[in-house]
Amino acid sequence: MTLTNWGGNVTIADRDGWTRVTSLDQLQSMLAREEGTVRVLGSRFTYPAQLKCPDGTHGILLDLPGRGVGELRGENLHVTGDTLLEDVWRAFGSHGLEPATCPPVITSQTVAGALATGTHAQGLTGGTLSDCVAAIELMDGTGVLHRLTPGDADFDAAVLNLGCLGVVVGLELRGRPATELLCTRFTVGEDSLPKRYAVWNRETVAAKSWWFTEHQIVHTWVTHDDAWTPTDPEAQGPADLDRIVARTRHQLMADIGDGQGRTPAAQTLEKFLGATDSKGTLHEIFKNGIPAPQLNMEIAVPLDAVPEAYAGLKQLLHASPYKLHYPVILRTTGPARGHLSPAPAAPATYFGFVSYMTAEGLITAACPLFDAIQRLLYGLGGRPHWGKYFTPELLPASNTGGFHQFRRALSRFDPQRRFENDTFYRTLGLSPARPRTDGPAPFSRTSLPGQRTEPCPTTPTRHQG
Repeated sequence: MTLTNWGGNVTIADRDGWTRVTSLDQLQSMLAREEGTVRVLGSRFTYPAQLKCPDGTHGILLDLPGRGVGELRGENLHVTGDTLLEDVWRAFGSHGLEPATCPPVITSQTVAGALATGTHAQGLTGGTLSDCVAAIELMDGTGVLHRLTPGDADFDAAVLNLGCLGVVVGLELRGRPATELLCTRFTVGEDSLPKRYAVWNRETVAAKSWWFTEHQIVHTWVTHDDAWTPTDPEAQGPADLDRIVARTRHQLMADIGDGQGRTPAAQTLEKFLGATDSKGTLHEIFKNGIPAPQLNMEIAVPLDAVPEAYAGLKQLLHASPYKLHYPVILRTTGPARGHLSPAPAAPATYFGFVSYMTAEGLITAACPLFDAIQRLLYGLGGRPHWGKYFTPELLPASNTGGFHQFRRALSRFDPQRRFENDTFYRTLGLSPARPRTDGPAPFSRTSLPGQRTEPCPTTPTRHQG
């Protein structure tokens, strides 16, 4: 069978173009004895162009012993790289713990895949999933297994590796006691965003905002551990937001041809209806989403640049003939480890943009707008979320700090470029390696011991709002 992305609408590898790997010995045999490029595929939530296996590239799906179980040692959890994030939170939660980082929205992705693309959440005390990584077990392009810790010179390459360094087969994740927080939800006029957004983040544990650009309002969830109230006197109640959500949903349904409002895309807006305060762990508060095929882009800019980004986006979005299907999402993190981190040295705010697919699978109308947004935000020092839509050629050279160190690590772990990826190589300014004229034989399905050819079940993605 062919292997597709999470939504089943894009073929990632044909029936003979991927292998389920069930042991480290099998993986080592593939990398040490076979020739040709390979690509680690995981749960396949990443933008499909960055996953699709071209001719000559073989897909790898891990299904290692112990997947989804984990072993707790003190407050640290040891898991295989193919364990889903939801199983990580479950394993920690059964002991009254949580990972030492705020959870992302999508928890049905593998922990190695989330690490590879810089998956983040929100809150100035954390950056990305890398914040809770105590050790990484990485099998390199020659089949050698490495254990990297924060003291290793190349740890900052491994924690955001784009799948280009090797296969992350195991991880040690730091935990902390799970904490219940309060969540205050309110809505204000859009011009409060440049004035108050940084304050909301600095005064509380985490703040996440949705900017309804067509209606000039901002809805915000603020999590905090004691009494806190918004200081904006014009804060509106849930009834005002409900009317705006209904109008936004109606426009979405007209754009994608969903007259009955039954598609997942139309349902994604329903979480805003009747918005009320709540309490729970960060995982319980922010884990929300509905499967929906979409074009999704996130660009991180320095927190201090939010007012300038807001002004530019307000002008750009209001002038564009294409209207977004979902409010612009704002999530802020603290600095995060990783040579390729979108927040390498200071707090950064991720601006998220969503365009849903029509019934015919069309999303291309949003691409010119998304590229214009990239030009604007890259001009403010922005970097893309590596697992979502972005255009490599638009990233200016001034925003490529850390790329040299990452390329050095690539030379260490994958000197023969077994894990090359066109999208990321273009971004990093690299050329594909020349074909080898000697060495191991070309990749052959019959030469791998213990392989199974049936595809893994796909897990539907969750909307990233």
